[in-house]
Amino acid sequence: MAFVTMHEGIVFIEGDHPRATKYYSAETRVGGFGAQLRNLNDLKSIMAQTARANGCNCVVNFSYGQKSKLIAIDDVAFVGNGFYAVLSPQDYNAIVSQLSGNR
Repeated sequence: MAFVTMHEGIVFIEGDHPRATKYYSAETRVGGFGAQLRNLNDLKSIMAQTARANGCNCVVNFSYGQKSKLIAIDDVAFVGNGFYAVLSPQDYNAIVSQLSGNR
């Protein structure tokens, strides 16, 4: 089973969901000045905002990490990949219910 989290109303699935309809590639980079002070929640906030703007309620095949430029040693960025997708209301609510029960 894939690791599933929720951030700002968007479901993040570190794997696939068989009934998710994928719409857009979710390649995101949080870099620039002060990027080394950023964290995973900053990345997820940007991705959640983009998902909502595109009418999506989840990110599937979500993966994340840090990358640095070879030339600029102090430029570290959080990067996230996956697909912006839509889960049916039933699937979305089932995941939200399951996550709420795990707290």
